[in-house]
Amino acid sequence: MMHTTALRGCLRRRRGILPSFAPKARIFRCALSTIVDTSVTIGDLTVDHPPRGDAPHLIPGLPSGLRRFHEVNNGLPPCHLSHLRWMLQKDLILGQDFLLLGTPELARERRHLLLLYASLLGREVEWVSVSRDTSEADLKQRKEVSNHGTKYVNQAPVRAALNGRLLVLDGLEKAERNVLPTLNNLLENRELPLDDGSMLVSPEVFEAHNMGISVHPDFRVAALASLSPGESASLDPPLRSRFQARLVSSVDVGDMLVAASARSNGILSTKSMKELIQLAGDAPLESVHDSVQYLEKHQQSITPGAALNANGISVSGKGMIDVGDISAPLVLDEHATKQSNTPGFVATSTSNSIQDLIVAGFESGRRAVAIVGPKGIYKSAVARNLAHVSGVKSELFSVHPDLSARDLLQTRGTCEDSGDTVWKDTPLTRAARNGEWMILDGIDKLRADTLTTLALLFEQGLVVLPDGSQFQASDDFRCIAIAHPPAEKSWITPEIKPMFHWIDAKPLQSDELRGVLKDMFPGLPKKVLKKVMTLQRRLDEITVDSVAEKESLTLTMRKLKHICRRAEKRPSEIGYLVCNTLLTDFLPDWERGIVKKCIADSGIAMSSGMQNAYQDDASVTDDLLRSCKRSAANPLLVPNPRFEANPGQARVMRDILEAHSVGERALLIVGYQGVGKNKIVDYLLSPSQMNGEREYLQLHRDTTIQSLMLVPTVEDGRVVYNDSPLVRAAIHGRILVLDEADKAPVEVVALLKGLIEDGQLSLPDGRMLSYDESDDPDIITIHPDFAVWALANPAGYPFHGNDLAREMSDVFSCHVVPPLDMESHKKILLSYGNNVKPKLIDKIVRIWEDLRRAQQSGSMTYPFSVRESVNVVKHLNAFPGDGIEEAIDNVVAFDRLDNALSKHLGDIFGGHGIQVMKEDHSVRERSRRVEGGVSTPRTRASAPKHGKVDPDNTPHVGGNTWAGGTGGSDTAGLGGRGGPYRLDSGHPVHQISDEMKAEVSEEAQRRARQMAEEALETKLKELDMGELDWNRYSNLRSQVDEPIAQLKSHLKDLKRRSEERIWLKNQTTGELDDNKIVDALAGERDVFRRRANPEDESINSLQSDPVTIKLVVDISASMYRFNSYDQRLERLLEATLMVMESLRDDKRFQLYIVGHNGSSAEIPLVDPDTELDEATQLKILECCVANTQYTYAGDNTVEAISLAVDEAKDGELIIVISDANLDRYRITVDDLAPLQSNNVHAHLIFIGSLGDEAAELAGRIPNERAQVCFQSADLPLIIKKHVTNALRK
Repeated sequence: MMHTTALRGCLRRRRGILPSFAPKARIFRCALSTIVDTSVTIGDLTVDHPPRGDAPHLIPGLPSGLRRFHEVNNGLPPCHLSHLRWMLQKDLILGQDFLLLGTPELARERRHLLLLYASLLGREVEWVSVSRDTSEADLKQRKEVSNHGTKYVNQAPVRAALNGRLLVLDGLEKAERNVLPTLNNLLENRELPLDDGSMLVSPEVFEAHNMGISVHPDFRVAALASLSPGESASLDPPLRSRFQARLVSSVDVGDMLVAASARSNGILSTKSMKELIQLAGDAPLESVHDSVQYLEKHQQSITPGAALNANGISVSGKGMIDVGDISAPLVLDEHATKQSNTPGFVATSTSNSIQDLIVAGFESGRRAVAIVGPKGIYKSAVARNLAHVSGVKSELFSVHPDLSARDLLQTRGTCEDSGDTVWKDTPLTRAARNGEWMILDGIDKLRADTLTTLALLFEQGLVVLPDGSQFQASDDFRCIAIAHPPAEKSWITPEIKPMFHWIDAKPLQSDELRGVLKDMFPGLPKKVLKKVMTLQRRLDEITVDSVAEKESLTLTMRKLKHICRRAEKRPSEIGYLVCNTLLTDFLPDWERGIVKKCIADSGIAMSSGMQNAYQDDASVTDDLLRSCKRSAANPLLVPNPRFEANPGQARVMRDILEAHSVGERALLIVGYQGVGKNKIVDYLLSPSQMNGEREYLQLHRDTTIQSLMLVPTVEDGRVVYNDSPLVRAAIHGRILVLDEADKAPVEVVALLKGLIEDGQLSLPDGRMLSYDESDDPDIITIHPDFAVWALANPAGYPFHGNDLAREMSDVFSCHVVPPLDMESHKKILLSYGNNVKPKLIDKIVRIWEDLRRAQQSGSMTYPFSVRESVNVVKHLNAFPGDGIEEAIDNVVAFDRLDNALSKHLGDIFGGHGIQVMKEDHSVRERSRRVEGGVSTPRTRASAPKHGKVDPDNTPHVGGNTWAGGTGGSDTAGLGGRGGPYRLDSGHPVHQISDEMKAEVSEEAQRRARQMAEEALETKLKELDMGELDWNRYSNLRSQVDEPIAQLKSHLKDLKRRSEERIWLKNQTTGELDDNKIVDALAGERDVFRRRANPEDESINSLQSDPVTIKLVVDISASMYRFNSYDQRLERLLEATLMVMESLRDDKRFQLYIVGHNGSSAEIPLVDPDTELDEATQLKILECCVANTQYTYAGDNTVEAISLAVDEAKDGELIIVISDANLDRYRITVDDLAPLQSNNVHAHLIFIGSLGDEAAELAGRIPNERAQVCFQSADLPLIIKKHVTNALRK
């Protein structure tokens, strides 16, 4: 608080007087106010005896940046003075609640104005930062447990009402609907019923009835809200109507120049100041002041544009400062190194410059600096090192999406002795109190409304806590926030920009990176390091479609450390280590092709798990095992599984032990289901091997960050936090096995990054895990033997897990468990099949090898594993009389209703003499084994008919009434007899026997055939197709039935993922939220969570835009001319038909098909409004044929590609199908450069070629953007992969 006596001295004005006769505008331009003991004057308004409270600590000081009162008087723009006058008018003269509105960019400015007003008038302030987590309890009373009972604690609105304070509601638009109406009656009538049974009433009502609790007459509500340009405020009308509103606009350039000059130290030249103001445009004034102060200190090193960028004011599209913006060394006031670098930290010119930029930001008056850069470079290491060399204590706070605004500052628990509810400070609050440095890791993961609740702390140093207290942060408090760059949708909203000083951290240059790795791994051969750095550079140069793809193909510093740490011991296996680190076996085809080419071009011998490149020394040596041996204190925690040693898994076990022996704290073990991941891990930990104690955690969809760290329970009215397996493993030095790690939400496992990389993890109960020893009882020292082994399946269909590898693979040392080679597979099966003939086991091994190859080629999606072949052998071993067909049928029964897949599987099994997929066998076996699988009709077959249509689509079995039934008589359906035609209603099919089918009379069969012919004729008339047309269409369609079915299956799975429900928090019904168990104990209501669709999460949620796919087809003369040479036209028609039929009626896609030939670069064929029934599809295909037959020779391939890419929006998929008849028209690789666009997924498929022209041309097109396909069966598979890969981004 600035007391009135001090203000009088600053103003140097006569007591209580400002010339009241002066013109209003003149007053605004020459003075702010006079403030004396008895009155306040702003402009032409004077208020006598302004309110005085009894809590001076609630009166804010001058906002940050204002050091002396004369700066307010001299540097305030006229528009701001007008806003202050308006607030005084509404608050103390008219007694009205008021609202300051404006664009999100000016949110900081509105807070500044309101705090300035409260400071000048000495108004006590209660502050509520509104977010989606704000609930009724935050606005009225919160229950607390005290002395074995419940008490009610008044929250900010009630405290403000009782004590006549100014209640600030910051961010009205962020509240969830129907929360703020809790205050409507308090705003309108100054009345509010409280949960403790009392009632707030207006002073008039209290005076008349002497009942209730009187609201203080000086109580006022000041709200702040953002609205976007072109929109009106989306507030609930009853709430909106209770406020008087004022729009706060940006300061014009002239007034901004005057204000900035007045606040500056007078160091900048007039030219520099004018340049900065002109570049700033409509930027917030306070951010301009920050930029001026920053530039004044470093004008010899940075430009005005760089100063603005550093403060979130985007100049030339940057909005951040980076090392390249420094033209001369920064001159710093306090950058005296007090200690040496942290152990293991290798300083570089870039890291030193980043540290200097951080210090420069702090010295310019900013409390919070944000370092934004790709994952796995050096952000958190630089932050920790800077705090260390500065001699300042730092603490890590890894944030995640589940954190609420409240959780950022305090967590709620119970007292161990009394059971009373207590509030515990988080690391952020502790750092603010104690003047420490906070490393806030992962701010890009927080919701924007959650992150902006910290604006008051970062901008003004004011901390308002959930327990009702508030304090001014220590002057020594600093925050270094760490984040990834924005992707498709930027997390850096206009309201977040002014909160931080922004630094863009880019990866180290190759020479610096080489120096770091050389210092860290001196035993690494120079030739190997050179090859690794060459590969890193080549991967950096590739062009991809999205940030996520780029990150998966980038060798970050973390990934390089994993590779080099292992390569020191095995330099000859660098190719194998690279492939494991990048998980190349599980990358999409075209990405894998890029990596393989880059590896080969770097002089590295290619090797990967899927290629089974086993070597002679793949076994686990005694020395290696001895180095990993442990002493188990609890034998019950040491697994002891049955394990059959084999050469295939020996290689993986050796790799895991070697990684563990060189100090890798975390391993990610990835493989298909059933390849032995759990067996390998358990065997390695068994008494005969490592003898290691294991803590086991099975992760799943509902695994939360809370359950990963602690398990809360209620004992004797107290909440007790029991250590989770993770905490127990950290304390006792055990190995934590995270099984099915990909099934948990990615952010749950991602939280382990702080523990693995940074050596710290804050627990919900206020304790912290740390590798650094400390006398603090709340700091738990992590045992040096602690390790994390995570098991996961690869991402993507048919697996249902999340893409853990893409998010976290650089934190872990990655190990691929490949499908077993045939020798190892046979050895395992023999161990389970003592009674099974070796020849039969050989056959099973060969079948599974064919299944593996089919899955690897993409013609089949499910990866049949050793687990299934072992089950087949177990069955045959116990029941040899059942035969191999029955044993295998138990494995493939899942796929029987998929006609296309059944046919493919039948071909594979049939090639080995096993007829397991034949329909008669299926019916016979299901009749014997599966109850209800066979139908016995209840009526005789007599007269065929369509049947009645069931409006409820209820399954009907064995009858003769309903259309679409199964296993019945006479009606159209499936699996029955005597019906006129097939009709699928989507229900399981019950099949009648061939003997019962034979009972249908010849007359009934003849009548059924007649009805089927009539139905077909009717259908063809509806489609405007003749019988010949239908035959042509059917023949073509039969060629792509299987790829269509596969693509539809993929798209169906992706649809399920997009429709997956999420948890809604703060609900009054549902499942008890473990994070709110203390609130539940205190008796609060909104302590539940429930599953809901994503669009139900907020009234403002919008359905995601459909994915646009454009198919560009070559319908030039060469397609027709050379069709007899290589059937290129047939392949084109098949691919076009597959795309049309697969995406037909799928609202998630917008399909465009355009053709090009010698006459035109764009011939529209299909757009999203085209009805793609069978007749239309045939007409489109016939149009393609006609163009190829009658068009003039010529080529517009380049023009068609350029046009498609130019018209496409970000993220759209473009597939170009063409022959390679390009050399004739002198088309080169450079002409096809539009394929390399970063904004769209563009791919070229050559389906015809004279000689080797297509292969040579595709090989020269960078980044696998071109493929060659000469087999009709392969083209639909290629297109299917492009579609599904695009949808993964």
